[in-house]
Amino acid sequence: MVITAIEKKRVSDEVFEQMKNNIVSGEWAPGARIPGELDLVELFGVSRVSVREAIHRLVGMGVLTIRRGEGTFVSEILPSDYFDTLLPMMMIERPNLIEMLEFRNIIEVESAKLAAKRAEEKDIGRMAGIIKKMENSQGDRELFSAQDLNFHYAMAIATHNNVIIKVNAILSDMLKKSMDEIVGLTGYEGGIYYHKKILDAIKNKDSELSALLMKEHINTTMDKVKKGDKGKDK
Repeated sequence: MVITAIEKKRVSDEVFEQMKNNIVSGEWAPGARIPGELDLVELFGVSRVSVREAIHRLVGMGVLTIRRGEGTFVSEILPSDYFDTLLPMMMIERPNLIEMLEFRNIIEVESAKLAAKRAEEKDIGRMAGIIKKMENSQGDRELFSAQDLNFHYAMAIATHNNVIIKVNAILSDMLKKSMDEIVGLTGYEGGIYYHKKILDAIKNKDSELSALLMKEHINTTMDKVKKGDKGKDK
């Protein structure tokens, strides 16, 4: 966790930026509990008011969630356009499923390869936990698709590449919408099957197999989506 003392005038904005960067970089992962207010005050070297303002700003944006008696946690699915103004119109438009899958084919195949080379034990544990949640949420399309997306984001975090992590965070709203529709067309079993295979390859540090399985996963999904869309037209 990288935190430096604040010296600029707009203290709460500086605190906000550093907290945001810890989330975007994956240092504070989705679902993770962040340090308490008093700990953050000491780490940043600022007042409790500045820390609280930054936290409330992130809570208002949906990035952080406060649980009474437990602490403050990073949201499981991170909002996208709060971090950047990149592709603002794309955030508004309804994603084209095939185009989104083509994009994922380009990004996630190489991400899977990199994750196999760099994943740490905490990354493996995070992905394994998400797969269990996917298994337990079969039949609940909204919850399952959220966990499905969490797996892909966890894999991005496992690359330990800040650009890949940030791109996934920026596009999370679009990915969330498309994932929900994809699950509606393809069902539950395929995602679980491939995620387990991909995780095993990442555990074994087999980068080529990880990439091959991710490509197969996305191409299989694309074929099912195309068939599903044709079925709708009949």
